[in-house]
Amino acid sequence: MSGPFKGVRVLELTSTVSGPFAGMMLADQGAEVIKVEPPGIGDLARFMGTTKDGMGAMFSTLNRNKKCICLDFKNEEDLSVLKELVKTSDVLIENYRPGIVNKLGIDYETLSKIKTDLIYCSISGYGQSGPYKEKKVYDPLIQGTVGIPHAQSEKFPELIRTIIYDKVTGLTSAQAISAALYQKANGEGGQYLPISMLESALYYNWPDIMMNHTFEEGGINLGELADLFEVYETKDGGVVLIIIANDEVFTKFCSVFDLNLYQDEKYNNLVSRIINKEELTKEINKVTSKISSRELEQMMDNEGISASICNELNEVHLDPQVIDQNSIVEIEHPDLGIMRMSKPPANLKGQEIFPRSLAPILGFDNREVLSAIEIDNDTIDRMEAREKQNREMLASLMQAAEE
Repeated sequence: MSGPFKGVRVLELTSTVSGPFAGMMLADQGAEVIKVEPPGIGDLARFMGTTKDGMGAMFSTLNRNKKCICLDFKNEEDLSVLKELVKTSDVLIENYRPGIVNKLGIDYETLSKIKTDLIYCSISGYGQSGPYKEKKVYDPLIQGTVGIPHAQSEKFPELIRTIIYDKVTGLTSAQAISAALYQKANGEGGQYLPISMLESALYYNWPDIMMNHTFEEGGINLGELADLFEVYETKDGGVVLIIIANDEVFTKFCSVFDLNLYQDEKYNNLVSRIINKEELTKEINKVTSKISSRELEQMMDNEGISASICNELNEVHLDPQVIDQNSIVEIEHPDLGIMRMSKPPANLKGQEIFPRSLAPILGFDNREVLSAIEIDNDTIDRMEAREKQNREMLASLMQAAEE
């Protein structure tokens, strides 16, 4: 292991996105992250989205650089194995629904008696209390609660086509754990960190989406920040242009295309341009739609006007800036072939090798991890036999589904 969290052991009892995202960040930064999955199918993300030879693309990204063991918390012997692991761990992350860890006997109060300086992060949808705590939460529900659909469209609410708050919560949790590790290093011990998707979303949204709802009374509303942005049509797609926010920039844009829109009272100041944005966009599209995206971007770059081509998803890795920064790496998986991954944006000391390891198959590290804490061979043999049987069963089911 190398990186800033070298020597830190994290037990990750999470599934799908928010918890695994937090674990991924800590693993990328050198922590030994041991992902604990239930026997059978394990983390459902293994089968979400594009899959190849039984490995999901989402899972392969979120669970790189981790080890994986299988434990059945309904089995007393497996539960005792977890508690032995807790003794050697610095951090535990879980994202069960509120109350489940108490029923299983793996809540913070119980485990902190085993490891007094344990940092225990509980990730939930709406929080550990309140009228919504029992909801089965998905990202779109959080989007709805924090008002994002109305921020996208005034005509009818629209969801963002990404699980934004799952990932934001992962980022928030990883940062909170990092801060708690700093406090622990300074002699302040462990702590309980309840992190909710709801509060992560509110914290993330407030600077811009909620800026016009910050002051309870008074103030001048000059529109939403998003009103200043637009994608304009081109001959072969679209280009993002930031041209209506500033009078000088708007005038310069008009001069490039020999337009007199900047003289029209409907568009000659920021407020008017925002009020008449829909009509203005149609006028601009009349000229931009006659040229290619690349040509429009180049014209704007020459004038110092902010512009960006809207890449197709299958073109992102080919963008010259992405290539120059080596922002997306290609690695050779022994079974799955070439895989693409985005590298961590902060290149910290000790992160030169990326990724250190690929996402593991279910229960792959049972023997290595459990032998190190002196779990007896009979127990490990039982677990390995169980995982082997489950893998064979899943392989048969997937083969049958393909036929």
